[in-house]
Amino acid sequence: MKKITLERLLYRKYLKTSFISVFFIGLFLISFYFIVNKNIVNKSKDLILSNLETFISLMIDNQSKIKTEQFLEYLSNKNYPYNGKIIILDNIGKIKFTNTKLGNLLGIEKDDDIFKNNTYKISYYFKDILAEKIVEKIVLDNENYLIFSKKLSNSSFYLVCFIDEKEILKEINILVEYCRNLEFILIFGIVIFYLISFFYISFNAKNFVYKINQPLSKIVDLTKTFGKKDASIELESCGIFEIDRLSCNFTKMLKELDNRTKELILEETKRAYQESLANTDALTGAYNRRYLYNFSEQYLKIIKRENKELSLLLLDLDDFKKINDTFGHEIGDIVIKELVKISKNCIRDNDLIIRLGGDEFVILLPNTYVEDARKVAMKIIDKINEYNKNKEFNFTISVGVSHYQKGDISIDNLISRADDSLYEAKRVGKNCVI
Repeated sequence: MKKITLERLLYRKYLKTSFISVFFIGLFLISFYFIVNKNIVNKSKDLILSNLETFISLMIDNQSKIKTEQFLEYLSNKNYPYNGKIIILDNIGKIKFTNTKLGNLLGIEKDDDIFKNNTYKISYYFKDILAEKIVEKIVLDNENYLIFSKKLSNSSFYLVCFIDEKEILKEINILVEYCRNLEFILIFGIVIFYLISFFYISFNAKNFVYKINQPLSKIVDLTKTFGKKDASIELESCGIFEIDRLSCNFTKMLKELDNRTKELILEETKRAYQESLANTDALTGAYNRRYLYNFSEQYLKIIKRENKELSLLLLDLDDFKKINDTFGHEIGDIVIKELVKISKNCIRDNDLIIRLGGDEFVILLPNTYVEDARKVAMKIIDKINEYNKNKEFNFTISVGVSHYQKGDISIDNLISRADDSLYEAKRVGKNCVI
């Protein structure tokens, strides 16, 4: 399973959530703009057409009291919005006035009968107009024209206004172009908004993640340094209730653990000290007889099971009573301690030196053949002889050597044979190995 740090996880989740929110906000703004833009264009078109129709209606209504001939002349000379072109005809289809260009498009002239026009479609349109049906658009010479018709008040005449759709759409296109430019501005603004949002959200995400991750990182670091000297177990508040509560509980736990650890160390130190007192000799620091028997009982089982070697040296100070009588017990103690010190320097770390009592010592040499054991004994004697040079008092030792043999039940069997060898060493002149 791929692992990820809490900091990266929180950072990703925060950015993902924030950017999804910003994306939907931007999508909503763009959708809202296009819907509103489309409605504005459509409404604007409808408003222009409505205003044009209202203009024609008001113009006709305001001139209702003028004589018909004068009114027809007035209508024919009037400039209409969006370059509108008019036809005035009576209720039987006879043309009373027509714009020249429009007449050419329709193929009609003044005093013509519109119903006798060669173009059936045009005749059909004008029948609907005279029947006061709504006709909105006509195609002339591949151009779309919007039609506005109105019956003149108190007369049998109809005014029909033709307006090129392009003329009306000019203003609509201007509005569309304006809206298109506004689209670019909006898109550019949204891009800038996204960039600013990215840096703002990224900055806040890092601060937010740092605020959460910092105390957690301190807790992790504290678990690494806890127990070391001068390691602080105090955690600062970060302002987030849950994190601060976790830090507080963790600090309390560490203090409790620290106190219990100190108590345990103190108890273990006391126990180890008591065990040391029970297993070591107070004067020399060597193991005592009690430890020898506890250790050998288990170790002899291993030797028997794995068929290993074990050699034993039995050391005894020569004429130690004479040293005490001549130089005093204080010098005697120094001699014993020097013997242990020299012996330790001549043996391995896993070899054991034991004080049996008085001036008698045992050295256990695991995994050592008896010939090698004699070499170790001679090395100790040589080092003692070197030590004796230029000293006010001298001492020597005699050493008896033995090794484990099949049939040995306890360490006493080895000690007994080593004691016999030691006795022989004393008999032949001391300061030797037998």
